[in-house]
Amino acid sequence: PGCLKWKIARGHRVIIDVTPLKNSPPMIRDPRWDSLSDADWDAFARAWVAEMAGQPPEPLPELPVLFEDEPETTASAFVVPMNFTASAEAQWKFIRSLIKHADDDTLGHLAAGPVEHLLSKHGDEYIDRFEAMANDSPRFAQMLSGCYRHMMSDDVWARVCAMRGDPA
Repeated sequence: PGCLKWKIARGHRVIIDVTPLKNSPPMIRDPRWDSLSDADWDAFARAWVAEMAGQPPEPLPELPVLFEDEPETTASAFVVPMNFTASAEAQWKFIRSLIKHADDDTLGHLAAGPVEHLLSKHGDEYIDRFEAMANDSPRFAQMLSGCYRHMMSDDVWARVCAMRGDPA
């Protein structure tokens, strides 16, 4: 278990996990991500897909904002902060929502962003879920071809390679 501390960000308490993961800096955990409904995750995913495709913007649900001086107005502006401040379970919900709505181009961004991040930081906990989804969805397995190893463990990386049909 990590060492957790509370911090105030924009009037909300957020958790700072000061336990380093694979030589990473401390991670801020914002519990507001965990309060998003499935409909919110779907709306966030649809907005990111529309943005990546250059389509008119879709409405965003109310998403956690940490810094008032630079308010986020696009879905993309929330994706990277979500990777670093949302719980692993919240990140998994985004991935599951996005796979339902994404076109092929957005799947590449999903693989190289949220998927790589989640598997690098929490792969041992989530790899079984990825395997189950890849078994059920050839599209999901194909999306994994856009992943790079980043900081995945040897075991997680070997399993990702197996899901996408590549040698480790």
